[in-house]
Amino acid sequence: MDENNSFDDLKRKKISGRKLVLNIITIITLLASCCLIGSVYMISGVENTLRYIGMGVIFVINILLILLCRKLFNKRKKSSVIISIIISIIMIVSQLFIGYFIFKTYSSLNNMNKSKITYTTVIATKSDSKINAVSDLKDKKVGIVVDKTSIDGYVIGLEVIDEQGLDKNSNVIEYNDFSNLVKDLYAKKIDAMIIGKNYPSMFKATSSYKNIESDTKIIYEKSKTLSKDEIAKYTGEEMVNFNTSDKIDKPFTMLVMGIDSTAETLAKNATGNGDALMLVTFNPKTLNATIFSIPRDTYVPIACFDNQKENKITHAAWNGESCMIKTIENFTGINIDYYVKINFKGVIKLVEALDGIDVDVPLDFCESNSKRSTKTKNLVCLKKGKHTLNGEEALALARHRKTLLTGDLQRGVNQQLVVQGILNKLKSVKSANQMLTILDTVSKSMDTNFTTKQILSFYDVAKQLFMTSTTDNLINMQQLYLQGSSQMIYDEGMGLVLYDYIPNQESLKLVVSTMKQNLGLEDVKNVKKMSFSIKKPFKLTTIGNEVNSATKTYTLLPNFVGNSESYARSWLASNGLSASVSTKEVSSGYYDGQVISQSYPSNKRTDLISGSVGLTVAKVIKTTTPSTSSSNNNSSSNSNSSSKSTNKSSSSSSSNTTKENNSKSDSNSSGSDNKDTTLPPEIID
Repeated sequence: MDENNSFDDLKRKKISGRKLVLNIITIITLLASCCLIGSVYMISGVENTLRYIGMGVIFVINILLILLCRKLFNKRKKSSVIISIIISIIMIVSQLFIGYFIFKTYSSLNNMNKSKITYTTVIATKSDSKINAVSDLKDKKVGIVVDKTSIDGYVIGLEVIDEQGLDKNSNVIEYNDFSNLVKDLYAKKIDAMIIGKNYPSMFKATSSYKNIESDTKIIYEKSKTLSKDEIAKYTGEEMVNFNTSDKIDKPFTMLVMGIDSTAETLAKNATGNGDALMLVTFNPKTLNATIFSIPRDTYVPIACFDNQKENKITHAAWNGESCMIKTIENFTGINIDYYVKINFKGVIKLVEALDGIDVDVPLDFCESNSKRSTKTKNLVCLKKGKHTLNGEEALALARHRKTLLTGDLQRGVNQQLVVQGILNKLKSVKSANQMLTILDTVSKSMDTNFTTKQILSFYDVAKQLFMTSTTDNLINMQQLYLQGSSQMIYDEGMGLVLYDYIPNQESLKLVVSTMKQNLGLEDVKNVKKMSFSIKKPFKLTTIGNEVNSATKTYTLLPNFVGNSESYARSWLASNGLSASVSTKEVSSGYYDGQVISQSYPSNKRTDLISGSVGLTVAKVIKTTTPSTSSSNNNSSSNSNSSSKSTNKSSSSSSSNTTKENNSKSDSNSSGSDNKDTTLPPEIID
């Protein structure tokens, strides 16, 4: 009797154990299916009908498999139990793997739009300063730029001033722009400055500040993380007309900003200079695109600068993407729907993840590597011709401009070649793992205002492109080129003569018109007949590089030093300006009426001059030698002196006449070509 009870108890325990295992497997299977269904549900906008059907199929398959496994379990055969367990494990693992892949993909796409940005504000001094801590700033002069839209330059700066008691213990001096702030720190008019930590990348392209990292030191820093909603309240991004539609089904404009940062990611704020600016239009209905590389030195009004004064367009990035976007919108008259900010260092990893990109390199060149090393062994050198470029080589091509005849214009074209190479290589992605690596790299090196839903909606566009693409290029991009002229213009903020690129208005009009046509804002016009040979591949022409009108440049103030007063007065009068002349007595080295100095620096725009131009001219005084000899000697000396004086006067008159003639012959030359001996312009690339 006891043996029967023991047997029954053992039997019940086995059944109970099987039920427990079955229930555990059922629960895990259901959880795995829920994970997969949830992941599929997240990717809204991608094949909606198939997606919902797929979610239903997944649910039904899981229910059927659970019922099948239970039936096999109930047969109580060892083989049936093993089969049911194997089926369940396969189902669970496959669902978790697919769900993880979809979730990881979604997370990478979601991370492209950084929800929060970390800003860092520092107090910096000159390296040779004895100031090494905030406590050393007592009774010292500390500069800060008063710009409510600058988070790291002003907003956090005010917090630093309050927390460190600088408003009580130091003399806080306010500035209108960063250029004057840095200039006065170098001139030691202030002892320290409050500025964003990325200030070296803002100024190192200017030769006077190329060693700014070693010339300065940071004695204090503060970081703060803000959401994009909080950032918008300061920067005014809500004033920028961004597209808020969930689906990309209409033509749009996108600004691509390349940030030449040494950091690997864009998790933190990366302003600095906008080293690559590409304005892209895309029409999802026609699948046509235009790409306009804006030269970084283009001289335009900067939207967030005081009185929107003109400067290099790259300097708009000092105040973040909202300032850059508004500046380009004002420049082109086209609303920008989206922006994409890319870290150049991320290009290396992206190209490596693609196993290289195929590019037809237009010239032989050598460029510093990603760490900016110019040592011979570290240079990246390429030969003209078709190559499969690795990450370092692709970055070198995108950066290089020193040996290019058209400088930044050709660099913009080269950057387009790199972009096209990346897009083309996406067609050959071989595995899910490679795709995840690409997405992860892009998400870490990019920031955008595209929402995740908008990015997912590109699925339909991508599908069309892959289905209809019949050439090597995944997307046919119409290249746009901005014609213009170079001028060396005195920069009011930096107090230096800088290289600027003056856009040709006819070329700009053609470029803008082409973009508007692709956006459907203007009717397509200027359709021309063309002929081509089937033996030669068809190439799109570049719009904007052939214009008939000359570029209208600025009239710049010449360097009058060394020229005559009459020449200076004549030039000023012919350009609608007046002169205010003062004299300075000199004994030698000058001739009467020769300009010694001027009140305004050379290369200053004449339209920015108010009042008259002050000129200091020489007044030569004659010196007499006291008599020390006998009257006979005096007589002889006076005779000789008179003779020499006559000769000297004649020589001086001849010299004056020669200089007058030389001045008149130069009167038609540009002011920017003259060299200022008193106020030497520093020429900056």
